[in-house]
Amino acid sequence: MTHSPFDSKTETLDEFFTWRAAVDPDALAFAHDEESLNYAELYEQTSALAAGLIRMGVRPGDRVALLLPAGLDFVRAFWAVQRAGAVSVAFNPYTPAATAVRRAMRVRPALTLLEGIDEEFAREAESAGLRCSVFADVPSVAGETPPVNVDPEAFAFFQPTSGTSGESRAVMIRQRNIMGLLRGYTEANYIDTSDVLVSWVPPWHDLGLVRFIAGPVYNGVPCYIVTPSIQTIPQWLETITRVRGTISGAPDFAYRLAARFADPSKIDLSSVRWMTNGGEPVRASTIEAFEARFGTRGIVAPGYGLAEATLGVTFVDPGSEIRLDERGNVSCGKPMAGIDVKIDGAETGEILVRGYGIFAGYFDAEEATAETIRDGWLHTGDIGHLDADGELYILGRQRAMLKRGGAVLAPRELEEAAHNVQGVRLAAAVGMTRMDDSMTEEIVLVIEVDPKTEQQDSIAAAVAQEVHRTIGFAPDRVVVLPPRTIPRTYNGKIRHAALRKELEQRSS
Repeated sequence: MTHSPFDSKTETLDEFFTWRAAVDPDALAFAHDEESLNYAELYEQTSALAAGLIRMGVRPGDRVALLLPAGLDFVRAFWAVQRAGAVSVAFNPYTPAATAVRRAMRVRPALTLLEGIDEEFAREAESAGLRCSVFADVPSVAGETPPVNVDPEAFAFFQPTSGTSGESRAVMIRQRNIMGLLRGYTEANYIDTSDVLVSWVPPWHDLGLVRFIAGPVYNGVPCYIVTPSIQTIPQWLETITRVRGTISGAPDFAYRLAARFADPSKIDLSSVRWMTNGGEPVRASTIEAFEARFGTRGIVAPGYGLAEATLGVTFVDPGSEIRLDERGNVSCGKPMAGIDVKIDGAETGEILVRGYGIFAGYFDAEEATAETIRDGWLHTGDIGHLDADGELYILGRQRAMLKRGGAVLAPRELEEAAHNVQGVRLAAAVGMTRMDDSMTEEIVLVIEVDPKTEQQDSIAAAVAQEVHRTIGFAPDRVVVLPPRTIPRTYNGKIRHAALRKELEQRSS
């Protein structure tokens, strides 16, 4: 039997973890592939690993970089770092060695943990002075973990941003930030002790880390981890079917791909209460296609959040009818209790947020922090608007907005229309400075085409016609590129700024 988190007045993740293991020792905590851990096993193993980290020189407040794939070793590492009173910083382990070392060095970790170290990585790490260890080599020292009293103002973890607007920064999250957010989800009944979580999102992403690594322990519920990749999208949904999952989540593109190639005869989502859709602009067509293919209704719940707010800001209540504005933008719901949202300037403008989840700043970036947090408000860099009922609609990143005839357009409008054309795998719309003296913006729509598509020569014209039919005007240019050319972040977001720069270089 699991217990409500309100049976305890703990203020930090480690305090709560200790309490959870004491009251629910036999409850399933995490499972991945054929391996699983209950809370007593997880606590015993991570306590011994924490003692090993301390023996290796890790001290309270030190940063420990995690370059580990999704799975139970990641879970063990994260909670062992919490047990040691240190600060975890999780990075995508699949980046090239030089990139991984450069990113890790930016947070100056006392130790970096990896699944394995090849020659290239060892060479890059030695050159940079990065201290590394294979996670399996961390000594397991039973019975020696000293009690670590972590202050609620201490840092719990640093969250690298996705880098849609440039190089990733490390977002500093305090213990009180993460505990406040987890408490908010529970108080709003978004999750309770009867839920079963299924995670497909990478744990180095804020959604994966907060909801599916920290969240299960807070609520005393099981979480089944599916290795995240495009190829495992069917396995994700089949796992929900097998374990009768009630909560999951992913960015919009995962639902879009699931609706295209996951076999509905193998999938039963009748147990699901809700599946959050966030991390990138949500498309109504995605939700409609997904729910139609798998015979569900009202389970995909759009939401808005960002690493700088720890995770969630707004949320559509599960089962609620999804609203659209006049441009077809999907409502991401109302702010969670204790969080305020407003629009800077006109009716449509930059989204500002304040509340318990707002981060402490960017590591080693005082100027960027001061620019982002002003007068107590987080300036998100995202553009949106609020309706009369206080529901939030996201257009996209400020730097990615398109300008046409004095109006501001979301790239999503063109991209969604392009995806209606058979053979289009991915679309991205950017605004380019014209080479003439008109001072107006050229709207360029870039598409990746499935190599198996016939009549590729005419697909650009078909896309232009579909965009015109859907939104009333055609892009100035449609550029066809090979698959996997449009730059994206590790979690699938289109890097519009990087794409614009590439196009500029091509035309120079």
